[in-house]
Amino acid sequence: MDTINTILSRRSHRQYLKKDIDEQTINLLLDCGLNASFGGPPKPQCQVTEFIVIRDSDFKSKLAMTYDDRQFIKDAPLLLACCANTNNDPQYNEWLLSSSLSIQNVVIAAESLGMGCCILSCFINHPAHIKDKHYLREVLKLPEGVELVALISIGYKDEREILPEKTYRAKKEVIFNNYYG
Repeated sequence: MDTINTILSRRSHRQYLKKDIDEQTINLLLDCGLNASFGGPPKPQCQVTEFIVIRDSDFKSKLAMTYDDRQFIKDAPLLLACCANTNNDPQYNEWLLSSSLSIQNVVIAAESLGMGCCILSCFINHPAHIKDKHYLREVLKLPEGVELVALISIGYKDEREILPEKTYRAKKEVIFNNYYG
């Protein structure tokens, strides 16, 4: 039940304690992310997800860009850039799904270790943010064929953070039997 409780109680956190995350914990989070399901047989060439570990404050500031709702990442002890290396398996078109599963594993692992996270979109398919996408690629020096899927801010939760109430659509609006509707 611990895993289920972690999933059901997880929230996005944007305030963190000024407490470093040790290398062993970072490696554990990365191992959890890399252990996610991915398309194809369990062979290295089928695994497209890769991570960039970011602790440098200058890099975090650049990645926050000018968006007010992203400035909190400057204070996060750890920022992970989750990428999909589409060169690793050029025939595999579901790289976004594979990387998303890795992101979810990292988030659940961090939560179970008493940390909070926030997943930030990186404008993969947003036509109004093409310049932003190119800027992020440039800052992270991503080669051709490596796509930035998301940034994940991670840190020990600041219990003073006020979180908005969590609400969902009614189940009858989102769950169907046998067919849609």
